[in-house]
Amino acid sequence: MTPIVIACMVLLLAALGAWTLVRPSDWLLARLSSLDSDAVFRMDTTERLIALTIDDAPHPDVTPEILRVLREHGARATFFIIGSHAEAYPELVESIRSEGHELSNHLFTDRTSALLSDEEFLEELKRTDTLIQPLGSPRWCRPGGGLITKRIARILRKNGYTPTAATAYPLDLLTPVGLTARQFLVNVRPGAVLVLHDGRPNRKRTIEVLDQVLPRLDEMGYRATTLAELSNFVRN
Repeated sequence: MTPIVIACMVLLLAALGAWTLVRPSDWLLARLSSLDSDAVFRMDTTERLIALTIDDAPHPDVTPEILRVLREHGARATFFIIGSHAEAYPELVESIRSEGHELSNHLFTDRTSALLSDEEFLEELKRTDTLIQPLGSPRWCRPGGGLITKRIARILRKNGYTPTAATAYPLDLLTPVGLTARQFLVNVRPGAVLVLHDGRPNRKRTIEVLDQVLPRLDEMGYRATTLAELSNFVRN
């Protein structure tokens, strides 16, 4: 897959993400999930639960505040950990785990995983796995850039990981707090997998978004939890 093709795919995903500002992406998800049924876009449940996922963690300016707001609202999340960040801040990785959240794999470097060779991808996956030592099963991986090709999905499954996408392409890196909160809430459904970001000082907006959406989830009768807990409520 060439860089030009990757760039076009990213632009398409961003456009589709913008569409989810005004309406949920149920039709799109049906099409995407049919391409690779093993990738998780959402989970089939009637329980009023959503998986809250936090990409690019940890960061010393952002992660402690995310943990604080999750604690205050009684919410849990799956943190997709970048290995180089975990290597720099191992104490934050343990803080995430000790507060009852889930550690998952976002590879070792913050770059588009679809551009990596098989060997590079596998090395980054295993290096991060060693640092975060995810407990139990399933183990989740969201490749960098969120693009899950059949090649990447095959490598992940072979190495005991579940390829993990999301219900709506996240726009929180591009939009102000109010619009990010709107996109998040309009895509809330039983079993939705929703994304916000950690990893850099300018992502403190995530804290403000969580302060807005978590009380609204409670009013809607929903609870934010981890991917692992949500998977326990999937209908057979």
